[in-house]
Amino acid sequence: MAGVDTTVSQGVGDTTANTAELTKMIRTAGEALDQALHTPNVDYFGTHLEGLRNDILELFRRLLVRNPFSSHRKDAVSKMWFRAIYPTIEQYRAKIRQVEIAGQAGRSTDNAKSSDVIAVEARKQISQWRARLHTFLHASTGTLLRLVAELAEAHALMPSTAPGVLDRQTLDTHAYGLELVDSLKSELHVGLTPVQRATLAIVSKLLTHLGDLARYRTLYAKKPNDMDASHVWQLAKGFYRNAIRVAPHRGQAHNQLAVIFGYERNSLEGVFAYYRALTSQYRFIPAEANLRTILDNALRAVDKPGARSVDATSGYVYCEQRMYDKFTMLRYLFAYHQPQAKETVKQLAPLLPEAETALVAEIRRACTAFVRGVTSGAIEERQTIMAHAIQLFELQQLACFNPGDKETRMHDTAIARVSAMSVALTAHTMCQSVQSSVTESMRRARELKSEADLLSRSSRRVVAPLITTLLWIVSACVRVERDSDSLEHSVTQLKSQIMCAVRDHGLQSSIAQLKQCMEDAHGRVNRRTPLVQAITWDQARASMPVVAARLWGAHRVQRTEDELLAGWQLPDGTVWGRVEPSVPRSAAPGGNDVHRVRWWQLHCLLSLANEALPHMMDLVEKCGVQAVASDEETDVENGVETICFQGRPGALVPGQSVAVPEQSVVVPEQVVAVPESPPPKQNAAVAKQNAEMSETQRPEQATPLVDTERDEVVSPAMRAHQMLNMQQSRQAIGAQRVAGNQQAASGPLYSMQATSGP
Repeated sequence: MAGVDTTVSQGVGDTTANTAELTKMIRTAGEALDQALHTPNVDYFGTHLEGLRNDILELFRRLLVRNPFSSHRKDAVSKMWFRAIYPTIEQYRAKIRQVEIAGQAGRSTDNAKSSDVIAVEARKQISQWRARLHTFLHASTGTLLRLVAELAEAHALMPSTAPGVLDRQTLDTHAYGLELVDSLKSELHVGLTPVQRATLAIVSKLLTHLGDLARYRTLYAKKPNDMDASHVWQLAKGFYRNAIRVAPHRGQAHNQLAVIFGYERNSLEGVFAYYRALTSQYRFIPAEANLRTILDNALRAVDKPGARSVDATSGYVYCEQRMYDKFTMLRYLFAYHQPQAKETVKQLAPLLPEAETALVAEIRRACTAFVRGVTSGAIEERQTIMAHAIQLFELQQLACFNPGDKETRMHDTAIARVSAMSVALTAHTMCQSVQSSVTESMRRARELKSEADLLSRSSRRVVAPLITTLLWIVSACVRVERDSDSLEHSVTQLKSQIMCAVRDHGLQSSIAQLKQCMEDAHGRVNRRTPLVQAITWDQARASMPVVAARLWGAHRVQRTEDELLAGWQLPDGTVWGRVEPSVPRSAAPGGNDVHRVRWWQLHCLLSLANEALPHMMDLVEKCGVQAVASDEETDVENGVETICFQGRPGALVPGQSVAVPEQSVVVPEQVVAVPESPPPKQNAAVAKQNAEMSETQRPEQATPLVDTERDEVVSPAMRAHQMLNMQQSRQAIGAQRVAGNQQAASGPLYSMQATSGP
């Protein structure tokens, strides 16, 4: 063992090693660490093991700086994190939990004096271990920040006008400074070399882990803080947001940011961030289970008796009140009907017509209330964009519009049609609001300086989400067109229902009317400047990068939607904010005026959608698809359709009944209140019935692995990958990830029966 340690020390001192030699030295150092961990009675926090971990960190640092392209391909940052940093954090956490358990056991003794002594000693030890963990987190943060600075300096990732922030002494003394990363470029920036893009991807991962370190520092602070307060998590959120800004199309940082919103009980931004993790170009799949967890918690809080009467300024109830009634319930419904959710629970049967009718009425009221809140200013611009984008994310998940998705029996046509109706109704109402404002302002056309002045203050608030919807529709049309070419000019039933919902709920006609209204207004207000030449449907379906260059490559103004939606992968594969360098970019009218830029983009997308939608309808009619419910086989027996949920009980649409053993309770026109405590386990009759089922009849259910402190759900596949990378070391230190209970991870199964009445 001494010989191995000597070899590792000599390798660390060799500054001329190439990539292959560094990789070999990292492997040798890892073997030495594993061998030391298996030594009997080894002190994990001793100087010998600490020196080996520091050697591994130094070797990884040199490898990342020397060859970032190869390091990114081999995911060297994750290997460094799980080899040299995260196991130590887990060991500190295990020690703290061990002392806490010992203190609780000591307080239960009969001798009061002895109990007090044990409690005081336990608090002292906990404070010491927390202080040591705090020191380690501070040192690790400084190490990663210096690595970020070295990468940025070595590969020119900062503009030449950036201030001199690469002062090593400043980084050593103030390890949590965010000044360094504020000036870094984005991976979506045009003109970057492959090495620079790989380096920015590495920097994004490092910033994500810096956020993890800041989050652990808050969780294990010397003086416990109120975990609900948003200001407590500002440091962690700052690192996560910078990681997103550097690489917005990578989903891991979005998921980690959503974990913070879960601590704050912020359902709006939490759900938005989880969907961003699922719809980014590089998706983070564990966010699927995390999304259902936060919605389950939010719905429990909202349905808690007396919750709405409390004058809350934060939390799940506050988010519900800021949006509209049934906001949380609708998000919960659409999340639990997504195919990814149904792969791990008993299959959800499609909605009955009666239940769908009730749900449609609920969505109509929700859409009206949402647009009213937006136009009145009750809902802020940032919240408006996030809430409406959530609707588009839900539809993209339900309708199998993520790039690479394939339709399966898990896709529910009825619930996807209802989701499309929600998007179409909201966009239709927004089109009417803009058209009314333009028509009203036409009476004083001579007083206006530009077309953007035709929009009133209330109508300007709906332009950004309307642009987002139109772009999504155009992208979906391109996707359907491509899929139909590959399927010999046929359109699948699921996607046909989506297009029919757009047509049947007035959006297609309102798009045509608003387009004509805007063109008439332009002719009266700005006669000297001709309209910008519109992009045709033939151009868009042949090359969507042309549309991307028109939207994001020409203007110089930073808009809220660009900040929130950058990196979102649309149905056809286009990434929001990415412009191909080979596509020419023309000058955009409007300059730095955000309202003029939005007016110009709105007209461009209205013209494109107005041409694309009729073509889609012709394609659907040629395939013989009807606008009514599909002819798919459903599990309906004796007029009652069973819908199984995993997570919590509750009627999600009026008129449904909750299936209870040996009885059926019908809840007319209201949502079932959720109890404060977790639902009880199945009774003896149900347990006996389940025991009699054969293995082939039982639904397969994979139990996710939960780290209760991090509030993250790790899929079995990801867990297997982590175990493969660090099998020996994690066994030696005693990893603390355990199989979560049913309530924390997924919850027991509950069945709901959709009926037409009592």
